Amino acid sequence: MKRLNGSLGACAKGTKPTRLSPSSISLFLECPRCFWLKMNRKIKRPSGPFPSLPAGMDKVLKVHFDTHRKDDSAPEELEGKFEGRLFQDLEKLDVWRNNFRGLQYTDPKTGILLMGALDDLFVTKDGKYAPLDFKTRGYPRKEDTHEYYQHQMDIYSFLLEKNGMESADFAILIFYHPLSVNEDHHVVFNPDPIKVLVDRVRGEKIFLDAAKCLLGGEPKGKCEWCEGK
Repeated sequence: MKRLNGSLGACAKGTKPTRLSPSSISLFLECPRCFWLKMNRKIKRPSGPFPSLPAGMDKVLKVHFDTHRKDDSAPEELEGKFEGRLFQDLEKLDVWRNNFRGLQYTDPKTGILLMGALDDLFVTKDGKYAPLDFKTRGYPRKEDTHEYYQHQMDIYSFLLEKNGMESADFAILIFYHPLSVNEDHHVVFNPDPIKVLVDRVRGEKIFLDAAKCLLGGEPKGKCEWCEGK
């Protein structure tokens, strides 16, 4: 098995490749040492229970969007705001939505696999592809909330290009937050769709920087989580 500075490099034949995702790259951007320790030594940051509401909302929203996909109509959240249509190949989309398959690219130099699970995909009127992602929050987004997801959208844009799909210069984020309870005791969520400009070159650089960190020596910097590890 190939090694570089003591860390796993390209995988030997028959073994699973090292896999990175937008969430693991988020950790790299927060603290390269925490990222390195998790990926190379399986030392993870402590974490609390995973909130189930966002996952439940994602499932409901995907059904909602798929209903519109069947009759090629625009969901209310997007109607009149974006020119184009939802991606129509549900069979492919179901693969790309899967957390264990997703939209993939393997770097030929390191053998590291980059994988991202899409929520949905929008096709512009000129045939380009824009990632579409659902975000559930407890309160309205702030002016800069979308910036936290910038690298994720850049990575999706890069992945689309590597899979032979010309990426649009933007992604769509739809933020949902609870607004009220109606007379039927149903919670009403307010949708807030925004266009986020993306850069696939930046997405590639983030991925390669994370791969370089992973295959290099242990980073020297420390944060409150990895102090003393």
